[in-house]
Amino acid sequence: MRNTVAVLALLPFNALAVGYGWLAAGMTGWAANADGEGEPYEPPLAELGTACGAVMIIGVALWCARLRRAAVFQAVPLLPLVALMTG
Repeated sequence: MRNTVAVLALLPFNALAVGYGWLAAGMTGWAANADGEGEPYEPPLAELGTACGAVMIIGVALWCARLRRAAVFQAVPLLPLVALMTG
């Protein structure tokens, strides 16, 4: 029960952190293609790393608080951000 409450309480923060990463990646991709020069897309590693770090810090705090299932669930928002970093 505590794990469920922790996950539900952290959903807004996860949405903000992951949304920030998606926004940064989307704006960088749009800017690379907007000028018509055909520059290759380079992911914004600093912004994506910041978003991943914020979610990871919460996961570590949950793990230390013995909320293991909630900490493992924190990996779910990191997967799309890591995929964007490798893009």
